[in-house]
Amino acid sequence: MTRLRVAVVGAGPMGRLHARTVRRSAERDGDCELVCIVDRHLARAAALAETFGGRSVDTLADLRDVDAAVVAVPTAGHVETGLALVESGLDVLMEKPLALDARSGERLVTRAEAMNRILQVGHVEWYNPVWRDALARAGRPRRVRVERLQPPSERGLDVDVIQDLMLHDLDWVTRALGDELETFSARGIAGRGGDLDEADVELRLRSGCVASLRASRVHAVRERWLAIEGCEASVRVDLLAAIAPGREPTGLDPLGRQWRDFVSAVAMRKPPVNDGRIGLAALRLVERIRGRIGAAGAEGEGGDDSPLGG
Repeated sequence: MTRLRVAVVGAGPMGRLHARTVRRSAERDGDCELVCIVDRHLARAAALAETFGGRSVDTLADLRDVDAAVVAVPTAGHVETGLALVESGLDVLMEKPLALDARSGERLVTRAEAMNRILQVGHVEWYNPVWRDALARAGRPRRVRVERLQPPSERGLDVDVIQDLMLHDLDWVTRALGDELETFSARGIAGRGGDLDEADVELRLRSGCVASLRASRVHAVRERWLAIEGCEASVRVDLLAAIAPGREPTGLDPLGRQWRDFVSAVAMRKPPVNDGRIGLAALRLVERIRGRIGAAGAEGEGGDDSPLGG
């Protein structure tokens, strides 16, 4: 079996997690090899390479003998970095969000498709089995509530809280429930920098199910939980809790599951579950919600009673 030669671009906190995931996959399955860490701060790249293997470089121009790359740079650099990589013939796993906005994201997706390159977006919560287990136990959902709250930090500040945190839940609810989204209402609170730091969104689906999502990056403590009121039961789960021992025979965490999907897509030359078009759809919904909040003004509430289009 040919091993996938991998570079991790970006040696920050998410780059470290991805480098660890690739290294574990290499040791467990022998399906890949971490050959390079790229970061403009060479010392940071070198430190990560020393821990997980491979060489360290400070520019994409120095990439050699690589088949695929994980991009974990700040969001503002996603599109240009992704374009450079696919133009070089590499397949790409792009950390979420796909891009700063849907328009620039479309450039990357279109070019990757034209170059016949695999482009996967890192909506890692899609691979968290806790969600599907809760949905299966609850049965057909009547109400869904998700809260994703965290204290202030230095990461993710180049995008607002909807694009940084709530994107996971918007993506999961609108896809996994298999139901058409009809209308929504939204409100948010902007921080000192002007970007939204807190947001509440209510999605109303054609079936009558209502999904209430809350996200904050200025909360006192870190909390992430999901509650589903269904026709069979009401289920509440802590999304931060570890998966129960024995429940997952593969023992893979969500990042590991995501990576396995990417490796399979590259090997089979077929779109992954979370391809670039999935990333674009999520960005378009984020922009609709952000626009509705903006129209109502900071700390205001907006409603949208019209059908949601593409």
